[in-house]
Amino acid sequence: MSAEVTAADVRAAAARLGLAGRPVCLHSSLSSFGRVRGGADAVVDGLLAGGGTLLVPAQSPVFAAPPPAGHVPLPDNAEDDGSIPWTRPAAGYDPADDAIGPEMGAIARAVLARPGRARGRNALSSFAAVGPLADRLVAGQSAHDVFAPLRELAARDGAVLLAGVGLDALTLLHAAEEDAGLPPLTRWARVAGAPDPVPTRHGSCSRGFERLAPALAHVELTTAAGASRWRAYPAARTLAAAADVFRRDPGAAACGRPDCRRCAVRAAGG
Repeated sequence: MSAEVTAADVRAAAARLGLAGRPVCLHSSLSSFGRVRGGADAVVDGLLAGGGTLLVPAQSPVFAAPPPAGHVPLPDNAEDDGSIPWTRPAAGYDPADDAIGPEMGAIARAVLARPGRARGRNALSSFAAVGPLADRLVAGQSAHDVFAPLRELAARDGAVLLAGVGLDALTLLHAAEEDAGLPPLTRWARVAGAPDPVPTRHGSCSRGFERLAPALAHVELTTAAGASRWRAYPAARTLAAAADVFRRDPGAAACGRPDCRRCAVRAAGG
């Protein structure tokens, strides 16, 4: 039987990767660790130890809405991919709320439940953070600037950590696409206090992001915490390296599915 993972184990793994005291964006699967004493909160505690700040994606697709009446489909926006709902949601997004998609996982939910946490203002693809730099990391996020927290992370010598998940979870690669001139998709969301659906930037397909592994191998560091395989990437260097790949080949991370409208747009340079 595998040993139980503790907050101290998480802290030690972070230290091995040089993450102690730094801002870290975590993409994770709690189940990848095996048994964790204290659950998701123990992982959060371990990564915050030493004065660091933890940033997590906190997507909330429940607020997705159809575009306003009279909307004409935007070019290169993959609006026929089935992601746009037909009906308005019952409530609007408020950063003070804890609504989050179940696919975001237990650790992201634990961050949202922390006193004093901060959350960005993109109704579909917000980031949440806890720690000394929490407010600064998410302050620039808006409906239009979805990846502002990741660029702030890069500016502050932060890193991205994949704990038990693959590069298909690495949202930073969407920011690299944008830096390379491949804009995010536009979708619409209901926002508290706004009478009409708000146009909101949202990432494209990420299912093919693992194809960028060779291009990022020179900046990748690895370790493990319990059964969880960790891959860490310095945010600024990873952002620059991936953007160079996308400039050379807009379809470098295409998922390969013939029915993927988002990747068809990317491959065409849209």
